[in-house]
Amino acid sequence: MAQVSRVFVYTLMIGMLAFGSANTLISKAMDLEDFEHPYFQCATMFAGEFMCLIAFGIMRWNEKRKASPAAQNLVQAKPAAPKEGLVAKAGPLIFFIPAFFDTCGSTMMFIGLVLSAASVYQMVRGFIIVVVAIYSIVFLKRTLYRHQVFGVCFAFLGVVVVGISAVLFESSSAKSPILGMIFLILGQFFAGGVFVSEEKFLGKITVHPMQAVGIEGSAGLIYYFILLPVMYFIPCSNDNLCSHGRVEDSINAFYQIGTNWILMLCWWGTMFSIAFFNFTGISTTKYASALARSTIDTSRTLIVWVFSMAVGWEQFEWLQLIGFALLVIGTTVYNEVLILPWWGFKEAVEKHRAAAAGHGTETHDGKDLDTLGFNPDKKYEYSETSSDMLDYRPPSTKK
Repeated sequence: MAQVSRVFVYTLMIGMLAFGSANTLISKAMDLEDFEHPYFQCATMFAGEFMCLIAFGIMRWNEKRKASPAAQNLVQAKPAAPKEGLVAKAGPLIFFIPAFFDTCGSTMMFIGLVLSAASVYQMVRGFIIVVVAIYSIVFLKRTLYRHQVFGVCFAFLGVVVVGISAVLFESSSAKSPILGMIFLILGQFFAGGVFVSEEKFLGKITVHPMQAVGIEGSAGLIYYFILLPVMYFIPCSNDNLCSHGRVEDSINAFYQIGTNWILMLCWWGTMFSIAFFNFTGISTTKYASALARSTIDTSRTLIVWVFSMAVGWEQFEWLQLIGFALLVIGTTVYNEVLILPWWGFKEAVEKHRAAAAGHGTETHDGKDLDTLGFNPDKKYEYSETSSDMLDYRPPSTKK
């Protein structure tokens, strides 16, 4: 792999932090402009992910253009391996399965964002660790290590404390904190389905991470091209969940965007921020580490919270700070960023890493909700077929 400068790596990290924070804040800013269209906003997010597929196509075209004739002939002459099983035959189209879970989960979380404060939305997303741990035990038949159990417990306590704080000290930007918390937590259970389906199906195929994100964005758009017209004709009288007497009034959404330059900027900002967040996140994992990525993702929660207080969307509450601290401890311990030297936690981390290395996988289970359809630190490893070509392949399993 070509060497890159530290300045480039740090730029990627700063970009991931900035674009990830901006995506949440821009979406909340649209809500505060009386733009109550969570389903339309979710479709916009998938449109941003679809842009990654366009970027992937441009990148591959550029790589082929730069590749030497000998390298191109080698790639073309290489016989394709026979595809065995339904998953392998489906190839990248298998991403439509996790995209279905993601459509459900992201929709619920956007509804939760409309009803909740931005910082609460960002913090409750930490509950995904608890969900993935439960699903891993039930569906993947895994055993959690001691430090992972500790991390899950602290993350759960953190979400509980944040939820209590949101109800007791209602933010001016939160329309219905209790209902918002319900939707946010339900969304995490669907988001967990994304990760479990990836773990179950996607380790058998070869796919570039940018292509994976783009395909899931395409799948989400297809789902919403079907859902949005249906939602338009379904009557709804709940002002918190619906717009203009309909489940979703996409025509009104476009009208508002077209007549309000702030909404127009936010709409485009949402698409570009999610696209660049995915790109910088994948690149951070590639050029730095999965640990760096999970640490940055935790840091953007703090950015969202501080910004929300600075602009007057929220007030500082000690109880929320305690909940955030519990979430940070739980997340960093679970992802092995913070290794505690007590009660056998350090030994548990070493056992986990040794076991993971023995099965040809990476050691970190942390996953990002906004990097949909692909977990580069878990499923794929980089292999250099030539100096000009990139190829991502699932790691071999040692028996």
